Amino acid sequence: MIQEKRIIYEHLDVPDIYTFDVFRQHGGYQRFEKALKELQPEEISDMVLQSGLKGRGGAGFSTGLKWSFVPRDIEPRYLCCNADESEPGTFSNRYILERIPHLLVEGILISCYALDIHSCYVYIRGEFTLGKKMLDQAIEDAYNHSYLGENILDSGFNLDIYAHPGAGAYICGEETGLIESLEGKRGQPRVKPPFPAVSGVFSKPTVVNNVETLCNIPFIIDKGIEWYTNMGVTYGDARFDPPKPDQNTGTKLYCVSGDVENPGVYELELGLTCSELIDVAGGVKGDRIKAVIPGGSSAPILTDYELDTRMDFTSLTLAKTMLGSGGVIVLNETRSIVDSLLNIMEFYAHETCGQCTPCRNGTPWVRDIVKRIANGDGRQTKIKRPRFGITESGRWGDTGEMEEVYEDLELLESVANNIANVDTMTWDTICVFGIAVSWPAVSYLRKFRPEFEACVRDGKCTVLPVDEATVTPEENYAYQQRIIPQII
Repeated sequence: MIQEKRIIYEHLDVPDIYTFDVFRQHGGYQRFEKALKELQPEEISDMVLQSGLKGRGGAGFSTGLKWSFVPRDIEPRYLCCNADESEPGTFSNRYILERIPHLLVEGILISCYALDIHSCYVYIRGEFTLGKKMLDQAIEDAYNHSYLGENILDSGFNLDIYAHPGAGAYICGEETGLIESLEGKRGQPRVKPPFPAVSGVFSKPTVVNNVETLCNIPFIIDKGIEWYTNMGVTYGDARFDPPKPDQNTGTKLYCVSGDVENPGVYELELGLTCSELIDVAGGVKGDRIKAVIPGGSSAPILTDYELDTRMDFTSLTLAKTMLGSGGVIVLNETRSIVDSLLNIMEFYAHETCGQCTPCRNGTPWVRDIVKRIANGDGRQTKIKRPRFGITESGRWGDTGEMEEVYEDLELLESVANNIANVDTMTWDTICVFGIAVSWPAVSYLRKFRPEFEACVRDGKCTVLPVDEATVTPEENYAYQQRIIPQII
């Protein structure tokens, strides 16, 4: 049985850990003092790069590489901490804000010292009223003990932190939408480039990291690169000779909800399989797992055939899905896949910012088609289309044959793929909201087409047994293309 590896959450349940004094008793701010006294800013940035720490907010991009893009000759520079946590199924950062906010403050201090940044904005989700209150108190305590403000600990380093509540918009979890909202504008993403590292808050260089990412920094400074890289897995990228290491190091806060016996947040090393993670959460509630959403509602779904997939950035990308924010939602055999998709599409139709035509018009259209199918009103007219499947080359694509499909199912896939094409990973929207809509829509339909067909055929929302609802591995476009790299 795999056990938790608590690092960020190690002292989460210590009584009064949210106070300055108790946090100090458990090593708090000592990592910052070490960085300030023993390390140069460039050394810290290099340690973060060498540690392989990837952003824990969704994209999984190298944190150290992101930091390296910031020009050092332009001032002022800013750090934005993304504490919006708006992805459905995700609730790990909230616990940090509510229970151990000083850890975030310490992570911000070290990061700003490394980047020579003197102003940080924490953009916190508006509904996190308790988290905002606890963070405000932690910031005030840090000022009172000379860990914030001017000439911190007589080092000559200055830093101010401002907590800024958002208004609850999902799209403000996207870094440029967050920046627009922070500046007092409508929360709509910006066209990139320029990227925030060059032109972010107030058109100045800006680093945007989420809460969990920043909370890893103190431990890397305290215990070193080797300690951190010994956790997780590292793959060899066969496209390079010798193979280039693809690091998935450290731990991840997995938010497990849905049909499991013990839902909650579990801190575990990256690299365990999906089935192992479910076992840690007490196993499935019911006889069988029907599907798993591995990275929040925007992540393509996994079938029960794919539960051996490792829950790290690389493996899930190769499985044509993503780890994202680590919001793992388990669905058992009693769940309707069509109803589940409808629930997600209702959310995205409400949350689209309306800036881009594909999202503004396409997302409600996808929702309406799914609602029609779920309500038993799916159009039973059949049309002919090219049959997609495993080609002679062993890849997913046009097989050269024709097949008959229900009109609404063809329309659903067509509309979703015109918002953002799942196969080519291209989109015509400013931000990735389009792919967040298309990924679940297309993956649910392709992997559970028999259940969608049954809903149209029966004129009601039909729930099929797992084996009948799921396409076989041979027909699964994602499963067949998955090539798990060799672990070095």
